[in-house]
Amino acid sequence: MGRDPDYLAFLRRRLGEPPPRPPAASPPEPPAGQAAGAVGRDTARAIEDARREHAADLARSPRPPVALVRDVTVDGPAGPLPARLYHPGGDRPAPAMVYFHGGGWVLGDVDSYDPVVRALALASGVAWLSVGYRRPPEHPFPAPLDDAVAAVRWTTAHAGRLGLDPARIGVAGDSAGGQLAAAAAALLRTAGPARPVLQLLVYPALDLRDVPPAPPDPDGLPWPPSNVRRALRLYLDGADPARPEVSPLLDPDPRGLPPAIIATAEHDRLRPQAEDHAGRLRAAGVPVTLITGTGLDHGFLGWGSFARRPARAVDRIGAAVRAALTAPPPAPRPASP
Repeated sequence: MGRDPDYLAFLRRRLGEPPPRPPAASPPEPPAGQAAGAVGRDTARAIEDARREHAADLARSPRPPVALVRDVTVDGPAGPLPARLYHPGGDRPAPAMVYFHGGGWVLGDVDSYDPVVRALALASGVAWLSVGYRRPPEHPFPAPLDDAVAAVRWTTAHAGRLGLDPARIGVAGDSAGGQLAAAAAALLRTAGPARPVLQLLVYPALDLRDVPPAPPDPDGLPWPPSNVRRALRLYLDGADPARPEVSPLLDPDPRGLPPAIIATAEHDRLRPQAEDHAGRLRAAGVPVTLITGTGLDHGFLGWGSFARRPARAVDRIGAAVRAALTAPPPAPRPASP
């Protein structure tokens, strides 16, 4: 279906506005035979320009107040990782989501995604820990995933001093961060204190074997060219995209994965992957809440301040997270006579 008038007007304004800084050159492909992580000076400069432009775009969103926000440092496998804690306040330990930002693995960081996480924190009423993982091309796969797994383990181990409930910690991410969240949840699925109790995947990338085609745009909007294929090459750096920790949709046995909340966007090339993943999880007995973003596009988490439809989607995601993390545990079954 087409987009509603309020949301469509926002997108037309957004696509018609000049970028927040002069357009940066797209990161060129590494020369044939050169590893993606071994970039030249021109490529590195273009990537830094793209990162600044991406951050400036996200900075257009307001940063609503949260009861407690403070920066912390997470112990990563190769050194400290920057992180930011958003806490609802109160005396009781709060349930929490460990969040990994989007941006095609290459772009984004804790500060640029601050408006997004603030909106999620307010919508859910639980705590969020946004973690800055190492990014390609400087640090291709598996470094970002190693950081994600380590961050979940660190959060659980240090829950007490963070004001968090170690028994109610989940993992979350959008787009590329959704791939990291899903893969981390799979690697941590075995019983233990670091096993996430929930995974939230928002328009996630779950099958990296190829770039799916963009769906036809119902309103003929002039979207800029996609750099997804380039981002994939920089992230994978030659890794086999059919490995389940790269493409969580290909997990041969999803049984035992944490309950999932999966949010899609109707006009998103990644939507079929997310829907297929939801179906596979359900078939394996994993509880799934599928939030369909009717009339929405990839990236809507950052647009709730500008249009009603993405704002309602963020509210639905927050309500689902709150319900999943604050529900009382099931009553124990009576012993057999």
